[in-house]
Amino acid sequence: MRILATGIWMSKEKRQASGSRLQVTVPWGFTLLEIMVVMVLIGILSSLAVLSIGGGTRDRLAEEGQRLAALVELHQQEAILSGELRGIQFDQKGYAILSLDEQGAWRSPDATNSLIRHELPEDIALGLWVEDRPVPLEKAEFPQVLLLNSGEATEFVAVFSLADDPVLDAPLYRVASDAMGRLTLKETMR
Repeated sequence: MRILATGIWMSKEKRQASGSRLQVTVPWGFTLLEIMVVMVLIGILSSLAVLSIGGGTRDRLAEEGQRLAALVELHQQEAILSGELRGIQFDQKGYAILSLDEQGAWRSPDATNSLIRHELPEDIALGLWVEDRPVPLEKAEFPQVLLLNSGEATEFVAVFSLADDPVLDAPLYRVASDAMGRLTLKETMR
């Protein structure tokens, strides 16, 4: 097999030497450029597939912790600006933001539901400690954590973990607030 300077391949059978003329047939095979373009396309498609699958369990736990921290910060600012007392009511399935109205009843503040109530995925469990004591996560009539209109908050630690993962070194994601309303987020192990 012979390759000409133009990159065209010619087999001995297809080549005829009649004097000084060569008769060129249709090229067969792939050029290096075509192979490289296909490899780049495969790389791009595989990276998109990996990104669309999403992260592992650590990323999902971190996402839930960051969501809680963002909602707490948002509603702390809302409490300061509106002068209302706000609270967070935790249960086994998730948490809800509540506001104290003029009659002394806890209700959902005026906002979209995604900013008020969040349901946890079934495979993620939530643990709650308020002022260094564990809190049972039954449905309570009052919020376990208060966000005051002065910017202060109840000290709490919320821990997100995998519901069915008894492994000792399983990842946990911890969201904590001190009495001044400052939040810390941290990934830990059991």
